[in-house]
This record gives sequence, structure tokens and C-alpha cells, in this order.
Amino acid sequence: MAFNIPNGSKVYISNKLDEAANITAATNDKEVVLTVDNLNDIKAGDIVQVDSGWSKMKGAFRVKLASGTSVTLEGMDTTDKDNFPPGGAIGTIKKVVAFTMIEQVLTVSIEGGDQQSTTVQFLEDDQAQNVDTFKNAVVMTFNFAYDPTLPAHNLLIGMDESKELVTVYFFNKKAGHDRYFNATVSYQEIPKTAINEVENIDVKFSLRSKQMVYVRGSTKK
Repeated sequence: MAFNIPNGSKVYISNKLDEAANITAATNDKEVVLTVDNLNDIKAGDIVQVDSGWSKMKGAFRVKLASGTSVTLEGMDTTDKDNFPPGGAIGTIKKVVAFTMIEQVLTVSIEGGDQQSTTVQFLEDDQAQNVDTFKNAVVMTFNFAYDPTLPAHNLLIGMDESKELVTVYFFNKKAGHDRYFNATVSYQEIPKTAINEVENIDVKFSLRSKQMVYVRGSTKK
């Protein structure tokens, strides 16, 4: 049993990616091993963006091992062949070269992710059944003090315009968690202004992958 508080946490966004390497094959393992056509200087400990024919393997991951033409993604379990059919992993992998910190964060909020369902009742049944269908898209919002001189400001403006896929890194210092996910950016560059209050601004991240959590000093996900 454990609990965490976010005080002292930091949030970063990827600002540079290496060229993409092609994923030509992948294993069905507790920790998937990718075969790539070019290692592109990927090494253990690096963070990578993965785009794959396996939709559940699209995301941001930490590299556990990298050698020759093989890359092992830490914590990515692909043993379920229904979700990860053999031969279906073709895609690309990009190394995240650098991150930029979003400074002066005031609040963090999350919306979406709610389970949706439909109700069905057959003629012969006395009671209806609730059947899960899909979950709403997730949006994570960071509200922070407005300062257009900070490095993240112009970077976020560009990401909002391009809608490029970015990797978000949230480090919870007290929990010792490194958390990663891919998202697109919506940035309102005009600050909220009110008397006697700090001018502030929002960046919204529309998640395009599940979050991967790496616990420092542990191999648990």
C-alpha cells in the first residue's frame, strides 16, 4: 500500500527527435524485442516514440536493451496474441533526443477517460445488461504562470500549429515515478488576466497513447 503527493514534480515535453528507424518485426514477450533496420544510436535508458501496427504498442517507452538490430522496450508486454498478432508490429521508432521543462506549473487537471456503455435486453430476459463499449479520449491540462521568455512558450506555439506528436514526461519526485505518454498539443498563448492574480495560461495535451510508468529502482510498470 502506498500513496503519492505531487509536490516537487516536474513536467517536460520532447523538443527534438532523431530520425525514424523502421520496425521490421517484434516478439510476443513479457518485454517486447523489436527488430529495426537501423539502431540510430538508440541505447539502454533512452526514451523512444513508437508507432506500430499493434495499436496497443503505440506510445513512449524506455529502452531496456539495445544491440545490433534489436531493441527491448521496458515494461511492454506483448504476450497476448489477440492484441498483438504475429507479424503485425510493422512501424517506426524514434529516439527522443532532448526535453524542455514546462516551468511555473500552478495546477494539473485531467478530463475524459470515462467508460461508455450501451444497454441491451433480450425478449427472454427480465433485466437489461450493461455492456462496456469505449472510453472517452483523455486530455491533460497544465495551467502555469505566463512568461513568454521561457523556452517552452515558443516551443508550444509551434507544436500547437503543427499538431506533431510529442512525448510528455512527468517526473513525480516524491513517488520516484518517471511517467511518459504521447500527445498532441493545444496551446492558448493569450494569458488569463485578473486583478491581484498571477497571469496564467493553459496547455492541453490530447493523449495518443497509454501512460507508461517506470518506478525508479524497480522494474515494475
